[in-house]
Amino acid sequence: MALRLTLTPPFEAEKELEASLRKAFESLKPSLRPPFSLTIPTPHQYALFNAAILHALLTEPHIAKTHIKHLHATVTDGYATFCTLLHDVVHHLYPTLLAPVKTHLLYLTHEIVRVLGIGYDAVLVSLLRQIAAADFGDGNLWLCSKTSSRYSLLRISPEMETQLRFLLTNVKLGHQRRHQIWFARKFLSEPDREFVIVDIVRFICCAHHPTNEIIQSDIVPRWALIGWLLTCCRRSHVVANVKLALFYDWLFFDESVDNIMNIEPAVLLMVHSIPQYIEITRGLLEFLLHLVDNYDVERKGMIVKGVASAFQLLVRKGVIRSLDVLTSCPALSPGLREGLVRLSSGAKVGSS
Repeated sequence: MALRLTLTPPFEAEKELEASLRKAFESLKPSLRPPFSLTIPTPHQYALFNAAILHALLTEPHIAKTHIKHLHATVTDGYATFCTLLHDVVHHLYPTLLAPVKTHLLYLTHEIVRVLGIGYDAVLVSLLRQIAAADFGDGNLWLCSKTSSRYSLLRISPEMETQLRFLLTNVKLGHQRRHQIWFARKFLSEPDREFVIVDIVRFICCAHHPTNEIIQSDIVPRWALIGWLLTCCRRSHVVANVKLALFYDWLFFDESVDNIMNIEPAVLLMVHSIPQYIEITRGLLEFLLHLVDNYDVERKGMIVKGVASAFQLLVRKGVIRSLDVLTSCPALSPGLREGLVRLSSGAKVGSS
């Protein structure tokens, strides 16, 4: 009988995807050994072969090179069918895969990336979303080195995304505390898990853009959730990275190509934290001014232009009525207010 892919509890039915791969493998097992058939498979036979060879590659590492050569020799669609099946395994089975199978899966992913199989990017995205952000094992480090930075938004798990989207689309402001407590216990309780907050903030800013209907409702706004996440940070360097994640899209902002929804949470968090949570406003504004001065000294002019453009667009589009709520706030130091005025006008913060 074919080896299992997943760790299935007793009395629990075998998952449909695993069962289909196993059955394909069992039906074609003799033909997966040399000498291989030279006949051209029908579409049905080709689909069955891809399922069988995937199962074989995940469970028979001792002859993986033979299976890989067989796959390369048989492929007629640029690996599209194989990549689709591999993606399905990652998406539906990854959390329950046996440890050796996970290792073989990474080897397979490496091979598919090497040959630029059609759909390999979707496999990488799914893998990245399944792997814990604070896991520094060899497999994770290899995956991160192979994955484009544009996928950094997807480093939160599907389960985490589901909970975040639920909070931001169904829970009313003022009733989110128990949901936040559950979320923190589930995803942020372990010491190293604190770093995932950086990825969560990037996700909220760039990947979750609420509809106008939700924006105008009493549903928990993005800025409020980010404000709470800031309070979950216990280490100063994590706080700094979370703030950078919040303001990252302000640097080099260009309204002709960039999305105002990416920069909205930061300004609303600063504005709505006045006066009750003025320390948040003060901390964010201090960080932004410091960021402009020090993030990239050689391109400081471009950064000033980008941040000024961001402020001006936020006012022009009515996200905030004006910057007066910040520049006239008596709880902020004169230096901070003056720095904001200069920055929002496009003048370099450190210039005289």
